[in-house]
Amino acid sequence: MAVGFNRMVVLLLVMAATSWRCSSAATYMVGDSLGWIDPPNANIYTDWASNKTFVVGDILVFNFATGRHDVTEVTKSAYDSCNGNNPISTESNSPVRITLTSAGNRHFICTIPGHCNNGQKLFVTVRATSAPASQPSSPAPSPVPVSVLTPSISPEPSSSDRSPSPTPSFTPSSPVPSPAPARQPMTYIVGDSLGWSVPNNPSFYESWARDKTFVVGDILEFNFVIQTHNVAKVTKDNYGSCTGESPISISTDPPVRITLSESGEHFFICTVAGHCNIGQKLAVNVTGSDATTPPPSSDTVPSTPSPETAPPPPSAAPSVRASAFSAALLAVAVALVY
Repeated sequence: MAVGFNRMVVLLLVMAATSWRCSSAATYMVGDSLGWIDPPNANIYTDWASNKTFVVGDILVFNFATGRHDVTEVTKSAYDSCNGNNPISTESNSPVRITLTSAGNRHFICTIPGHCNNGQKLFVTVRATSAPASQPSSPAPSPVPVSVLTPSISPEPSSSDRSPSPTPSFTPSSPVPSPAPARQPMTYIVGDSLGWSVPNNPSFYESWARDKTFVVGDILEFNFVIQTHNVAKVTKDNYGSCTGESPISISTDPPVRITLSESGEHFFICTVAGHCNIGQKLAVNVTGSDATTPPPSSDTVPSTPSPETAPPPPSAAPSVRASAFSAALLAVAVALVY
């Protein structure tokens, strides 16, 4: 009997270890909502990676505007000098998914001129395994009493007062459904490849915005040549009359990134003489939230964003690993009781 018990314990431990290994992989969106772009701060990707633990099997997802960036893996010396002449690999079609298949250091840069030197580069250290993070501030869970796992056995009653005993039942607690994830913020390049300029068609920006759903937290990025245009946020009346007097705000240094922080209608024009009247104006309607499937987070969202590129949020990785470890411990506890 002892041999059978030991075999059962070993089997449960193997199953728990297998579950732990298979559940430990995590998917990380590089730069989170910022995506893979020419960053405004040279330390953005270094800071992004500094508080994460990458292990073999994890996946890096690089989201960017195809044609504006690339993901090139290089050696450490090429990484330090921003040299992409002899790359290990290069990918230019977004999104790029890279599985970390071995332990060690990995180096990635964008080879578009100037981007790496501005900070569009990522260095990660990959570990073979990852132990679950300790949480000393949280008290250890109390051991489960054996009486909870096994029904108590009463003495055998006499034949005179013996009555049918109710069958002990165990009612498992109902799992609490997880709330549907909210859509991650998107960054839209206004006008896509045209950018923010005087259009050939007066309805160009109206058409550009028509097939898009803007929600609170999304970002509009206006790209233009400095000293040739500006971005003024105005009232609805001033938008209709192309009047730039007393704007709500005005920005002249590209790229202009405007976060849509509240729901409702938002109106933008270029106040350079004549530009608004020939179509350099944009109106967007912002909704409070969107409970649909989370789309990808990137610095550019094309006219028809594809939901297929949305990976699981990076913040889920530690909890997945911790859950697998807890399951292994619970399996051992049950084996010891029975």
